[in-house]
Amino acid sequence: MSFQIKDSGEAYDVIIVGSGAGGGMASKILSEAGLTVAVIEAGGDFDPAKEEDRTQLRPPWESIRRGAGTRIRPFGDFDAAIGGWDIEGEPYTRKNGTEFDWFRSRMVGGRTNHWGRISLRFGPNDFKRGGMDGLGESWPIGYEDVKPYYDKVDKLIGVFGTKEGIYNEPDGFFLPPPKPRLHELLIKKGADKSSIPMIPSRLSMLTRPINNERGVCFFCAQCNRACQAYADFSAGTCLLHPAMKKGKVDLYTNSMVRKVTADESGKATGVSFVNKEDMKEYKLKSRVVVLGASACESSRILMNSKSKAFPDGIGASSGTLGRYLHDSTGADRMGIMPD
Repeated sequence: MSFQIKDSGEAYDVIIVGSGAGGGMASKILSEAGLTVAVIEAGGDFDPAKEEDRTQLRPPWESIRRGAGTRIRPFGDFDAAIGGWDIEGEPYTRKNGTEFDWFRSRMVGGRTNHWGRISLRFGPNDFKRGGMDGLGESWPIGYEDVKPYYDKVDKLIGVFGTKEGIYNEPDGFFLPPPKPRLHELLIKKGADKSSIPMIPSRLSMLTRPINNERGVCFFCAQCNRACQAYADFSAGTCLLHPAMKKGKVDLYTNSMVRKVTADESGKATGVSFVNKEDMKEYKLKSRVVVLGASACESSRILMNSKSKAFPDGIGASSGTLGRYLHDSTGADRMGIMPD
């Protein structure tokens, strides 16, 4: 079976693969610098304020499944995540009986649509653990190198919290936190008795306005459904869609990137992708390619990007491409408080 590869003929300054946290931020910053940008997303467009995408504040009886999950909405019919662990046409294998469940969100904004919005900074110790306890390697950079960028992001997306002066939990630029709820007051009572510091969470949700494009949180407790007021941080609503209104940004949805194309010297020239609607392969040209398609997906694309200059894939010369990956992990604990 062979694909006919169609050359679009159009060239961009930058092609960004993925529209989540990394790709969304790159689209905003680079387009505002005056560059022409193409964003390629494997899923469809998504805007929680549009009625066809809205899941927030919808009662279970509006779902024919009463809100139960499906293959492409495993957390429930009204959860913002569109994708899952088992996506039709996107199988993956586990080697030698190992267990790994790869969750993918196939939508503009990616997993930023349905995360907990906990927005903590690495502290000074977190960059240097190798020299402190021997677990892992110390980073070649430190907190002070990254702090200016943390500061910029705080101001851009809006993070609530309190300044506490805790060395390894650095303070940022905070909006006022919500008042503690009853169960939080109860936990704090016990924490104070045990001399355990308890502080408000630091979440990227607006408790007061920061610009005219976003509303303020009204405490519906449905952040997993994505916010129609844009009060929570999601890459689509806060970064990509605003960038498309202000700069030269073209969005290609339902487009699965196969490889980064390169010239004979090995320099990237663009990407090749398959449109999942017509199943035809297309080529786009650019001066720069940014891979923001998540740890596993970006590695897949790099390993697929074989050429004379890179027989094992772009970036594979060290033998570590595709190894030592860290994807999103999750856990929870629950308890009943008799009080």
